[in-house]
Formats: sequence, C-alpha cells, structure tokens
Amino acid sequence: MKFPRALRIGAIASLMGMTALFSGCSQVVKTGAIVAIKFSENNIVPPIMALDDAQMACASGEALTPLILATEGMGADPAKMAVLMYVSAGLCAEDRALEHELRYVRSSRANLIEDAQDARIAQKRWSALAARRQQEAYRRFVEHYEKNYNFKLGESCPAMHTDFEKMVYLIGLASGMQAVVNDIASQGAVGVPKDIAGIVDRAMTCLDNAEWWGVPMATRAAVWALLPGASEGKPDPFTTMKDATRIGERKGVRLAHAIYALSAQATGKEELLRDALRTYGNSSNMAVNTKFRLFDVMGGLMVQTIADRYWTEKTGTRMPDGGFTKFWDDKPSSESSGISIDDLL
Repeated sequence: MKFPRALRIGAIASLMGMTALFSGCSQVVKTGAIVAIKFSENNIVPPIMALDDAQMACASGEALTPLILATEGMGADPAKMAVLMYVSAGLCAEDRALEHELRYVRSSRANLIEDAQDARIAQKRWSALAARRQQEAYRRFVEHYEKNYNFKLGESCPAMHTDFEKMVYLIGLASGMQAVVNDIASQGAVGVPKDIAGIVDRAMTCLDNAEWWGVPMATRAAVWALLPGASEGKPDPFTTMKDATRIGERKGVRLAHAIYALSAQATGKEELLRDALRTYGNSSNMAVNTKFRLFDVMGGLMVQTIADRYWTEKTGTRMPDGGFTKFWDDKPSSESSGISIDDLL
C-alpha cells in the first residue's frame, strides 16, 4: 500500500524530530554528569580531606563509589574521583582484615586451633578485597593520567597544574603500593604485579617532597628497603624515612610516619619498629594541617594498626593508651609510685 506523499513527509519529519530530541537528551545527561563530577572535585573533596574521621571516609568510599562510577556510562570521566573512592573503600577492607588478624593472634596464643584457622581465612579474604580495590584505584589512575597527560608512568612526568591533580597522583601511586602489600597478605589471591613497586619508586620523583609531607621520599625509601637489590647506590632507607617524618611534622601530615612504621615492621627488627612507633607517639603535639587533616588521621590509623598488631603478638591485647612510646617491658621510672588500676585496663 502506498502512503500519500504528505503522510510520508510528516512521518520523516517526526522521526527526525524524535532523533534530535533523544540526541539532545543524551547531550544534556552527559553535560550534567560532567558538571556533577567537576562539582564533586571542587566542592565535595576539599571538605572530605579536612575530616578527622577516617572511618567516615572509609564508609563514604564504599557507599559512593557505585554512584561515582555510574557517571561513566553517562559520558563523564570519573577517574580521579574513582581513585579517591576506591582508596577510601580499601581502608574498610584493611580494617576488617586487621580485626581478624588480631583474632588469629589471640586464638593462637590460647591454642584455639579452629578459631585461629577461621580468623586467618577471614583475614586473607578481606586482605584480598583491599588489594582488589587498591589495584582498581591504581589501574584507573594510570589509565587516566597516561592518556590525558600524554606520558608514561615511571619514565617521565605529567604536567600537573593543580593541587588536586597532584594529590590524585600521589594517592594513585600509594594505592599501587598498598595493593602489593595486601596481595602478599592474602597469599597472592589477587595477583597484583610486583613490578608496581619499581614504577612507584621512579614515579614519585615527579612530586615535590617537601610540598607533599615527605611522602614521596618515604615511599621511595620503603621500596629500597623492601625490594631485594633496590637499595644499591641509594642512601640508607630508614634514615631517609626518619628524615621524611620530620618533614611531615613540619607540614602537619604524618603519612611518612606510617610508611616508616610499615617498613620497620616488615624487617622484623623490634628496635627499629619501636623507634617508628615512638617517632609517631612523640609527635602528638604537632599542629595538624587542617586542609589535609584526613591524611594525617589515615597515617595515624595505619601506625595504630601496626602497634595493635605488635602489642597483640607480645601481650595478647591491642595497644593501650600511651603504647606508642611506653612498652610492656620498659623499666618503671624512678618517679613511679605503685600501680594504678588504669594500668590494668
């Protein structure tokens, strides 16, 4: 059946109108998504960085990551925000892995074999989840920066102009190192490439060490200390890390303290570990950088985690108040007069 010419023209016009309408809607959605991501970067991230509650940041990461990623399907590029969200979510998994690790240590001390085995299984699962989240943060960071800044990570440096760009660069590199550490804790369940450490070592040279709280040099020194052969021709890694903690204290952010403590723990040398814990404990009167308060809190949480693990291995309980600088086998001072009931709690 042949339709009248006027009807055919009307149908074509309607189809063209619908196409334009849906195309316009698609463009509106894309524009809205891009604006939302930019708004988040400029107006949501700064207050989060000023938080003094790492657990809240962790919960935000788990809750908001799917929403941030949803903008990708709308045409936006949420890579930078996704790095922050995945790293925050990784904190939750790390914290849960620690709780099961402490349960494993206590059960082992009490000879509760089944409970110890169950705790170890749970610890590995949560460590694997932390590694996956951190590896995804690192992957998105590398893909976005290499594509948009036209450089090769570890071989050259991107032209970064804003603090936000540099902050994401720093966090992205740190997430790669954390992914390696947690994958080792999960006995390689995720398969995070170990060569990330060498890339991070070279890539950290692109950041100003003093501007970023001593973290770039502390991270590089950690690689030198932990990778066989990486320290050849380099300064002493633990002296370098200790120097970085002093920069962190002057700048008001103690992430370098966490790197020092983590590396000291890995050596198995108690005096080195105690020095790292004391270094953090003795910095309690430091003026915190309010702009990046969350990073200082995260550093403190990491050091506390290491201290809790150390105290539990030795005493069966996590670190008590004052346990960064005073240990169970320290000789009592001459000024001490008896035992307070608080010492037993």
